[in-house]
Parts: sequence; C-alpha cells; structure tokens
Amino acid sequence: MRYRQRQRSLGFTLIELIIVMSIMTIVLSLVGPLTLRMLDRAQAQSELISLKNSVKKVSYIAFASATKHSFRLEQDQVSIYKSDTFQKRAQFDYLTFPSQTITFNSRGYPNPEILNVRLLNRSEKINLFQLIEGVDAKITEKR
Repeated sequence: MRYRQRQRSLGFTLIELIIVMSIMTIVLSLVGPLTLRMLDRAQAQSELISLKNSVKKVSYIAFASATKHSFRLEQDQVSIYKSDTFQKRAQFDYLTFPSQTITFNSRGYPNPEILNVRLLNRSEKINLFQLIEGVDAKITEKR
C-alpha cells in the first residue's frame, strides 16, 4: 500500500499537465503582443537616436571642413549632400519625414532649425540648434 502512494506522488497526471499548459498558453497570448510592441518602440527609439547622431556628425563635418552640407528628407529616406554632391543615403523602418531639406552652413549651424519627424504613431519636432549645442532638443509630441 505504501509503495502505491509513493509511486502516485512522484508524477503528474495528464489533467494537471493540460491545465498548466493551458495557463501558460493564456499568459503567453496576453504578454506576447505587448512584448512585440515594446520591441518596436525600442527599435524606433534607436532609429531616432541614430538620426540625431547623424545630424550632429554632419554638423561637425560641415564646421570642420568649412563647407556647406545638407540633409534631404523624404518619406523614410535621408540623403546627405556635401556642396550639392551626393554623399550617402539612409533608409529607416520606423521613422518617416515630410519632404524637407536642412542645410548646414560652413559653421555647422542648421537652417531651418526645426526637424519634423513621425515616429510610429506620434509626430515630433526636434530643435536642431539645441541638439547640436547639446541641450534637450525635443519640442513637442502630438498623438
């Protein structure tokens, strides 16, 4: 008799395993989409940081070389020009832009100073002068 009781307590029944698997499936179905959204937000934020770093870099290069540089932004692409000569193009997955051109003079200052960016479901305006100077450049967020 003791042998049978000990043997029963060593394993799980099929019903117990099915219940645990059902609970795990429900939890994963609730958490999975949230995790994917958070991953998308993180990748979008990473692209925004990359764009800001590119702006700083082009501003510095314009200053260091004392030549005019420009950013041409359309839809999801950014093209970089040095004195109207094409240099580089970058494409983004999560960022989009209205058609705009930002010119950096020989001192590295942008004209116009505001960069409009659409990041997932919100619009942002970035003050490029403040970004280059190292101040918080975020102006507004619109949903």
